[in-house]
Amino acid sequence: MEYQQIIETCKAQETKFTFTSFTRADSLKLGTILCETAARYDSGVAVAIEINGLRVFQHITQGAGRHNVDWLGRKVNTVNQFGKSSLRVWAEFERDHLTMADERLEPMRFAMCGGGFPLMVKGIGQVGVIAVSGLPHLEDHQVIIDTLARWFDEA
Repeated sequence: MEYQQIIETCKAQETKFTFTSFTRADSLKLGTILCETAARYDSGVAVAIEINGLRVFQHITQGAGRHNVDWLGRKVNTVNQFGKSSLRVWAEFERDHLTMADERLEPMRFAMCGGGFPLMVKGIGQVGVIAVSGLPHLEDHQVIIDTLARWFDEA
């Protein structure tokens, strides 16, 4: 697996999927699309959207549970700590041979895997996080990317 390629792809996605504004009403619309996207997978999935530290949308499909909700929180923490997608953080750690212990991160509070993505607003910066848990981590990330691609195509 080529970590640098993942990093560059994530950077491009983070730039491409920057909103001009994002409201709680938008979180409901985006969350609904997120659920529709996740439903394509035959697995229990939990999804969440946070704005300014407040979870404004969450849905847990049949087959997902508390464990997945815990992972959502860890992915949100990772995005908030580093200001980039959790997949990008994971790839940077792998590329640089870093561990959570090296960075003094508690494993039960952070996740080194895909499935967390920053909500960025032009002229403001990060205002929130989108998170998905329940699939293999590259697929968790892809659910977010497919959702954002649909959102921006329809905008």
